[in-house]
Amino acid sequence: MASFNRVILLGNLTRDPESRQAQSGTHIVKASIAVNDRVPDGNG
Repeated sequence: MASFNRVILLGNLTRDPESRQAQSGTHIVKASIAVNDRVPDGNG
């Protein structure tokens, strides 16, 4: 039985994802994601 990895990423794609298949048959996706990371200041 095959095993699957699941990843959830939240953000905005900055360009179209690139998908390819390695010689071993593994699928690879390359993507760029932009996020708004808010860091609280001294007031919370």
